[in-house]
Amino acid sequence: MKVAIQQGLKLSSNAQFDAAPPTAYQIKAKPVPSEFQLSTGGSVRVCNPQGFAALRELAGIDHNSFFASLTQDELLGGNTQASGKSGSLFWFSADSRFVLKTVKEGELRTLLAILPKYARHLQENRDSLLTKYFGAYCFTLNAGGDEVRIVVMNNVLEGARHHKLYDLKGTTEDRWVDEAPGKCLKDLNFEHVTMHMRAQLNERLHAVLHSDTCFLERLHIMDYSLILSIQYLSKDGHMAIHPKPFSKLMGGLEGRVCREGEGNSASEACVFHIGLIDMLTTYNFKKQVANALKSNTIGHFCEIDTEPPDVYAERFRNHFMCKLIAETVNTKDTGKPMPQHKSAPPTEGSPLRQTFDLLVFDAPVASAPSKFVYSGPAVTNSLASGKTSAMSDLLDFDCMADVTCKASQNSPGRPVVPNSFDLLSFDPQCAPVSASFDLLA
Repeated sequence: MKVAIQQGLKLSSNAQFDAAPPTAYQIKAKPVPSEFQLSTGGSVRVCNPQGFAALRELAGIDHNSFFASLTQDELLGGNTQASGKSGSLFWFSADSRFVLKTVKEGELRTLLAILPKYARHLQENRDSLLTKYFGAYCFTLNAGGDEVRIVVMNNVLEGARHHKLYDLKGTTEDRWVDEAPGKCLKDLNFEHVTMHMRAQLNERLHAVLHSDTCFLERLHIMDYSLILSIQYLSKDGHMAIHPKPFSKLMGGLEGRVCREGEGNSASEACVFHIGLIDMLTTYNFKKQVANALKSNTIGHFCEIDTEPPDVYAERFRNHFMCKLIAETVNTKDTGKPMPQHKSAPPTEGSPLRQTFDLLVFDAPVASAPSKFVYSGPAVTNSLASGKTSAMSDLLDFDCMADVTCKASQNSPGRPVVPNSFDLLSFDPQCAPVSASFDLLA
């Protein structure tokens, strides 16, 4: 199978496309059919060669270099991933730049349908953490055989030297695995871990996560994951940081890992790689039925993974707001337990609201001022700021998804202030608090 795939990819490099700089028209235009015959009697069909060529150009990937990576040396892998349930097969290019993955027919249909909007999002959000798709191919390995659908994407972990690897969804349903060397861990394994980084990097990271998840929400996509690899510098001092031309947030970032347990916390310097993966699942009828069944059963005991796209996206953002946080003075200690600070009891005559305990009040802030003012990452929109691009001029305009002022499902009754709101559907009653509020009210 591997030989047939590489032969088909070599033939696919001859698919016709316009080599001009990518434009909205190239990606949105009706794809030109491109099909080639294999020596095994089967065939390979190249899906929208023009559109994916434009995406590669946008990411700064040369056409010849792309196909050379996939065909010159033998592909590695060909197995399923133990952490996944899809049963997909994975291959890696010999230089580790690209990943090939088998997908279901519905997933491929979703990718081809969202391609124009996906391309525009990547053009307007150059640091996006979304998986970068660079090609899609349908193989029939022999005459009359079943069709195998394969997508080619960037390797989020290219160059990573990780000691821990996590696949995180912000859910608790079936999200624990027994730890073993090289095994991909899940949310419940990550329960007592937080990632600390420079405040500027943290702000940028959350702004990009907000933009990407709002985009997926508008496309009715859910069940995506955040992949996170951690390299402990105490175990391996070689800093595996290789910035990518298509995203400054991919390729390795510096930070610290904080582990909590038995009342103490300790932090350790690290390099981590991060990205959003598995983003081709839509909230279809099957997922809606699963949501109805789970909500009335296991949904009473854990966070389920079949929530509607808006709920899934909001929960995802809220969860990682507490897991990816700005570095403080305490987290710079190298392995020493960080002191636990408790608020002093109020003195007689002093108002109770002057102080509160951050260990009890779980608000997304880094300090404990007497007045709570939200300072989440600003999310910009190039269309709103007057910036335009070739794609935004020609592609259909998508209004930003409504962000309503809901209480967090994980923290019922606690104040939650939205990062942003849509002026087209602004509800004055849900306006962000700009001054202060009484925590006891």
